[in-house]
Amino acid sequence: MGNIVMASEFEERRQNAGAIADAAGLDGLIICSRGGGTLDRFADVFWLTGFYTQFPYIPDVAGNWSGRAHAVALVKLSGETRLIVDVPTWVNVALPDERITFADFVTDAAVKAIADEFGYSARLGLVGADTMPASMYRAITTALTGVDMIDVQDAYNGLKAVKSPGEIELLRRASELGSRSIDAIMAAAKAGMNHGEAFSAAMNVLLPARAILYNAFIRSGTGGPEPRFVRSALPTWGASETLEDGEFLCAGLSGVLDGYYFDLARCRPVGRVSNAMIDCFESTTSVVEAGIAAAQPGVTGEQVMQAGAAKQAELGFPKSGNFQGFGHGIGLGWDDPWLAPGVTKQLEPGMVICVEKWLMRDGYAGDYEDTIFITLDGNEKITDAQMRWW
Repeated sequence: MGNIVMASEFEERRQNAGAIADAAGLDGLIICSRGGGTLDRFADVFWLTGFYTQFPYIPDVAGNWSGRAHAVALVKLSGETRLIVDVPTWVNVALPDERITFADFVTDAAVKAIADEFGYSARLGLVGADTMPASMYRAITTALTGVDMIDVQDAYNGLKAVKSPGEIELLRRASELGSRSIDAIMAAAKAGMNHGEAFSAAMNVLLPARAILYNAFIRSGTGGPEPRFVRSALPTWGASETLEDGEFLCAGLSGVLDGYYFDLARCRPVGRVSNAMIDCFESTTSVVEAGIAAAQPGVTGEQVMQAGAAKQAELGFPKSGNFQGFGHGIGLGWDDPWLAPGVTKQLEPGMVICVEKWLMRDGYAGDYEDTIFITLDGNEKITDAQMRWW
């Protein structure tokens, strides 16, 4: 992240994290994250410290190692933080060396650090419950029977929802790179290619820019009396069937630059184009633009979803049984608020939001997603990929 996010900002984040525990009547926080060769659930520890473990997940082997690919941060009410890591911290960690413990046995080191920092009886807020291995959880609760861990993920997520100026700059850079990447896919796609060949154009943009692919949903086909739908699950760009003249291509692409995510989607015809295909493309774009227009400070995530859903109904597209949401916050992963039913969290200046929709009718599909920054009086689009390829 360079000097865009300063050490003082990390210190403020840790103090705010400690305040969560204090407000809940807890003694501190235990935060677990997982890294890997590319990406995993790294955000919660990275946001506090700038630390990322590049080691991929491997199972524990008794007498050799435990908790590899995991990092554990312990945060006191004052914000003072202890970090236990599985690889040496050579660069970009915003903590003094004496507050960092490197261990092959991360689980054992975490147990000892909890006892050192909080004693053998404490109530700790847990962040990253879905990331902490069951073996680590059992080791902590068995060795420290007086330690209770209470899930505080929602409160911690709330801290990350409003971005600092440095984070917004990092998200702008990531969104610009994502825009160039999806432009490359759309420009390269032609009849006779398979999904991977089209997708490789994006990788040629991402890799020289030091960016990491997170996922790519790529689908193609055509509607009408003889519909055809092509997709792959593993990998998501791995379908072997080739694109054919007169088909649609939809691509949703997400990745990471300097830890911060981009996420966007576009669609295009391959060769010949039909009115039904264009109608689906334009409708999908209009639905997302309706959601973006509604994304203002003070509006709830549900209200943004409702604005998009109203446009969807107006255009004659029924509710899908798949994913009812219209998007999400974005930062070091998917952040609050979600644009989904029942979400009462309000948009605030400084939030960065992805608004998205995938629609299908009569076998034709459209996919569209853009990223916006919530300003004091509205929003600003920070993805700038070409909107229409027809």
